[in-house]
Amino acid sequence: MAEHPGGQGLFVVIEAADGSGKTAITDHLVPALAATGRTVHRIDRDRPEGEGPHAQLVRAVNTLFRSDAATDAGWELLSLAAAVQYRSILHTQVAPAVAAGTVVIAESWWDKTWIRLGLEAAHHHDRTAQQQDAFAAWQRSLLPPGLLPERQHLTVLVDTTRGDRTTWYRAAGCPDPYLDRAGALSHDPDGYGRFTEHIAVRLRTLATEQHWPTVANHASRPAATAAAELHRLITDRLDQAA
Repeated sequence: MAEHPGGQGLFVVIEAADGSGKTAITDHLVPALAATGRTVHRIDRDRPEGEGPHAQLVRAVNTLFRSDAATDAGWELLSLAAAVQYRSILHTQVAPAVAAGTVVIAESWWDKTWIRLGLEAAHHHDRTAQQQDAFAAWQRSLLPPGLLPERQHLTVLVDTTRGDRTTWYRAAGCPDPYLDRAGALSHDPDGYGRFTEHIAVRLRTLATEQHWPTVANHASRPAATAAAELHRLITDRLDQAA
């Protein structure tokens, strides 16, 4: 087994629309990276590290988002809360670990979050395209790029078809609700496919603008294959930084 003591780590963000198979891919990716001798840390916002104020903040934001009254707070407040949570995790977990040589993996990060919140706000308030663009610009200013040096950060888009997301959602029992165009919570799988496709389209645009590599994940391709491709991308970036 190769050893990789010390050296610069890497923050790997796996961005994708909801239901795209990020977790299944990461389940394969983490042990494969660890088998090369690298220290790997998987961000879990449901289990924040420590008992200090930053961990309490992460828990509080989780509680807000899971409450029945979450949308009563308004999408501006939800966007602020999410940005503060991500920045806290970046400050207390990601940056120190990367500096110590760890590969830190996050299944979805800020970009998917602000896109989804913006889409929900547009549905709820029936916003015009101009209003949506203005809100998105404000959201993006809350957590600007460059908080980590470029050599320490890799974002990869995992892309799937709308049909596969719909099929996987239905097969899983339609677990997670989404906000439909009437502003109501729904578990309809076809509506879920349409909703997540809007997110996927925005993420594909960002991937083009920001030169993210893209890894395909679909029903005829095992998650382990997508994880192996992602593993190669991470290894290449680490080798370049060495």
